Amino acid sequence: MRFAFVAILVAAVSCSSTAPAAPSAASSAETAASPAASTPTPTPQPPPVLGWTYEGTVRENAVDARNVILPDGSYRQVFSRWRSFGPAPAADGVDPYYVTALSKDGLHWTDEGESSLGYYIPVRLPDGTYRAFASGRLTLYSSTDAMTWKPGGQISPPEAGNPACGRTSGMFSDVIALPDGTLRAYYNCVVATFFNILATEIKSATSKDGLVWRKDPGVRINPLDGPEMPRGDDAQVNGAGAAEHPRVVRLHDGTLKMFYGSLNGSGLWSAASSDGLSWTDRHFEGVRGGDPDVIVLPDGRLRVFVNGTVGLPHEFAGKSFGENWSRMVSYVYGPMNYRVGIPRLRTECSPCAIGAPTHFAVTIEGSGPRVTLDAVGYDHTAALDLVTGSDGRATVAFAPSSGSPPFTADATIAFRVPGAHQFDILAAGIVIVADDGITKVVTALLWSRGSPAPIAPCQLGTDVPVVGCYAPGSSGPGDSPLMCVPATGQPQPPACGPYLHISPDAPSSRPACQVGVEVPVGGCYVTGSVGPDGSPLVCVPVTALEARLQPPVCGPYLVH
Repeated sequence: MRFAFVAILVAAVSCSSTAPAAPSAASSAETAASPAASTPTPTPQPPPVLGWTYEGTVRENAVDARNVILPDGSYRQVFSRWRSFGPAPAADGVDPYYVTALSKDGLHWTDEGESSLGYYIPVRLPDGTYRAFASGRLTLYSSTDAMTWKPGGQISPPEAGNPACGRTSGMFSDVIALPDGTLRAYYNCVVATFFNILATEIKSATSKDGLVWRKDPGVRINPLDGPEMPRGDDAQVNGAGAAEHPRVVRLHDGTLKMFYGSLNGSGLWSAASSDGLSWTDRHFEGVRGGDPDVIVLPDGRLRVFVNGTVGLPHEFAGKSFGENWSRMVSYVYGPMNYRVGIPRLRTECSPCAIGAPTHFAVTIEGSGPRVTLDAVGYDHTAALDLVTGSDGRATVAFAPSSGSPPFTADATIAFRVPGAHQFDILAAGIVIVADDGITKVVTALLWSRGSPAPIAPCQLGTDVPVVGCYAPGSSGPGDSPLMCVPATGQPQPPACGPYLHISPDAPSSRPACQVGVEVPVGGCYVTGSVGPDGSPLVCVPVTALEARLQPPVCGPYLVH
């Protein structure tokens, strides 16, 4: 999968007063002789803040949108769709095809039917004509109305012989027209692999005729040297990220804005440029979803479309698994009453103890009506309310849960399951939902993992800390000390027994570890390994960052 302003929402302030009593005759005479009352000075209203307003689902079973402005100011959008879906829970799309749709306002769309060109990247030239770059056919098309297309020759991509380019976003991800008519294309190339996930960089190329392309020098955005890749305190990459599927628009002041996706935050990132080559201010926008498409509205606001497992729980009800993981939603950026600020989350534990809370501040800036807070967690095809407890893995609470802006709430994530993937599953898949009855703001969390706390000897009479401890005097393979981790009822190597506060001879139901299969939440035993009393060594699930905290024999089974 390659992997929003309507009317400005400024709340009206109403003023009420009690009507004065009718004056007496004496007071009337005094009033007549008195100078005219001065006009009261109006109370200044706080300026609106800038932020993203959530507008909701545009369509299901739709990804990879690209739009173009038509001669009458309306919009045409082309996007991908599937004719069917495979079985749940993956519900992979089967038999893709491509559809166009029309809109007068960029929000309400009417499908036109299947695209005659398949999937294409449309661009409007300074002279008002159009070009379409059909990736599957390596063909350039031209049009005067963006509806009837004529073939115009075969495209020679800028890096046709580079197998690292075009693997994730096709030949081009976007094409823009420069003021002199030159075309600039933006595309992705694979630059690295982390945790079996491709990391892509953004490059560009230029062309005078749309057929022959020359690669621009350098790289536009390389995630390996920027914030798109999650890193620990040691600056080493400890998660998956990318600069994927770029979309570039020209703002009313002439500057360029690029939107692109990264798994770091599972959402929308952006950068700015004056020349289309050097990009600065690379940051996470707090919007969950991938494959962005953007419209610059006549009043200067931005409407962005993103897709994936996105939206609010009520929008998922009654839809198929396939529709819910390929949902397209819209946000609009511009003046609003309030906005939501959330710091980057940070965790020192992985796994974290059951019930161990993670606190962070949710700041509501601005003014206007009372704002109520909620939280939504995402699975592959589901959106679950974390405040009501409908997701069995975690709950989120706010103190206070509502207030009049400006205010700050303490948010708490309490994990309800053990396991090394708590933050991998939840933190990159949680959004905070704020609602003042007029405007919804849906802000995704961005997290980082700090350096793990130093591993200390286990202490008798003290529970094993969440980061683990080593059993003094014990040794495992290679004479390294045995590691103990917090127990949840299952036994660990006997040397850990005195520190676990559970019966060291409790029966074990752990399976044998399987090479190439992740260690289950309850752990598994290493066939052929031997602990201090001859029992097999036990592995527990850990992330790659903490793999060194377990006996080396566990390494082949951790699947990092």
